[in-house]
Amino acid sequence: MAQHQLNFLRTWCLVSALFHVLTMCSELDDAIELFAQTLGSSEPEENNPALPVKVPDLTESDAEEILDQLGFDAIANTREPGGVRNKLSQFQKLYGLQESGELCNSTKILLKIPRCGVSDVAALGEDFKWDKSFLTYYVRNFPMNVASSSVRQLLQNAFNQWSAVTNLDFIESENHDADIEIIFGGRVHPHRWESCATELGSGILAHAFFPTTGAIHFNTQFFFGSRNEDDFFNTAMHEIGHALGLDHSVNPASIMYPTLVARYSEIPQIDAEKIQLKYGKRDHRSTTFIPKFCNLDKYDAVLYDNSGKLSFISGKYLYLSMTSDKPPISLGEQWPGAPDRLDTAVTIGSHTYLFRDDQVWAFVADKLELGYPRPIRRTFPGLPRHLDAIVHFGSKYLFGFKNEHFWRYNVAQKMVDHSGEVRDFGVSGQIDASVYDEQRNEIIFFKKDLKYVYNCDTLKTTADYSRMDGC
Repeated sequence: MAQHQLNFLRTWCLVSALFHVLTMCSELDDAIELFAQTLGSSEPEENNPALPVKVPDLTESDAEEILDQLGFDAIANTREPGGVRNKLSQFQKLYGLQESGELCNSTKILLKIPRCGVSDVAALGEDFKWDKSFLTYYVRNFPMNVASSSVRQLLQNAFNQWSAVTNLDFIESENHDADIEIIFGGRVHPHRWESCATELGSGILAHAFFPTTGAIHFNTQFFFGSRNEDDFFNTAMHEIGHALGLDHSVNPASIMYPTLVARYSEIPQIDAEKIQLKYGKRDHRSTTFIPKFCNLDKYDAVLYDNSGKLSFISGKYLYLSMTSDKPPISLGEQWPGAPDRLDTAVTIGSHTYLFRDDQVWAFVADKLELGYPRPIRRTFPGLPRHLDAIVHFGSKYLFGFKNEHFWRYNVAQKMVDHSGEVRDFGVSGQIDASVYDEQRNEIIFFKKDLKYVYNCDTLKTTADYSRMDGC
């Protein structure tokens, strides 16, 4: 590798790319202001049924190490007394927290969330891009006890998502000098033929390098053990975005958000538009068909929002109106940071909980709660993963449904205290969605185009074959 390329790599991996930030205070302040609007409070409500988020054990020294990895040493005057507090204040300002400079619980939670290792403030104002449209990538090694074919397929799929939205094509190569080198490693790991100048800390999922350095390094400890293939796929899409020239986004609805918040199966529109500014639109891209409400064959979730309005979720869309002339909105538009598909959802007081696989997201209005997404088992102990439906019954219970079974979660005790069969509610087999009508004291179960109404007073169920109002 040429000496000037090595110098660029070392410079980028350390902090000199951050020096540009010092001359762009107005852009940074704009980013901070926007970021502050995206996060909700972590204070639990009195009737919040979820277990509180656990505050990690974090010392001030630990916090400073993480902050330095994220680039905050370059925008805080560390030569003055209280340099650590300056870094904490900058971090708190960026994430919309009270700028106390103290290591409060909310700050500890945010600092310990696994994230991308690229600095939160690295590339403001810089336009990194490739000068060609055909790029090769080389996978140098693979994590142990994982089939290389599975890793290759996930990486190919991640590259294909970017190729689908812009004029770039990718192919895996056996050439060690490919445009993008992919490595799995630990804290100390290689880069091309040398050691990478930036370590992968204990809370760093991966990091990548802007064009035209061309490298993505995954932290092996996170893949594929405690985190599933879905997490790896989303991390891969994020890091490829960096390798193509995108920096971090302050919007949780973006794949370029610095922490692993949402889960996507394709590139979100906000990122598609950004990458198209660099490389143009993909020609002949097919238009996504959005079904009208009355044409839906099933619902993934049915819930009342905080204002008492009934809404329906199907696929990646939220239908706020049951009339066929009003288009739906994406889940990310309603809840920035939400995944692009759900298993089920429920609103409880001011909180809306979204469930997917083994994770749960909590929103107050459209603000994602600190510490989320979280494993279901640590949020609602006893409820299974991959739920089909969930109901909040009165103020005392949550009922979770999966296959032909249900689990009753006691809100006060924060535990499952009973389980049974769905047929106990007069419904046979697996259901698609459910919702509790408080005014009528009824639970409505949805199975494709059928509704089953369980009256909580008479304990009887009737089948309702009528179509939804407006259809």
